[in-house]
Amino acid sequence: MNEQNNQKPLTLNDLGKFTEDVLLPAVENIIEEKLETKLEEKLAPIWSEIKSIKQDLEWIKEKIKRIEKSISEDLITINTEVEKLKTRVAELEEQVKMLQSQ
Repeated sequence: MNEQNNQKPLTLNDLGKFTEDVLLPAVENIIEEKLETKLEEKLAPIWSEIKSIKQDLEWIKEKIKRIEKSISEDLITINTEVEKLKTRVAELEEQVKMLQSQ
């Protein structure tokens, strides 16, 4: 059986083109995937910590809101008591005046 060799000889130019078209992109993809994986591994704890800090901040904001509300309620209560005391003082002053005039 007579086989005919249809392949042309491999030249340095062919090897260069194959390297640029096939090998380099494949190597770049492998390196990028490795770097991305390593970067994600290194960033994962940082993202987790950021998430935790954000949750803590939300808790602090809610606590501040509760404190502000409590302070506001306390001020209203204090102002109400002060007004009651002023009224009581005015009543007592009237009674003193009445007693002095007798």
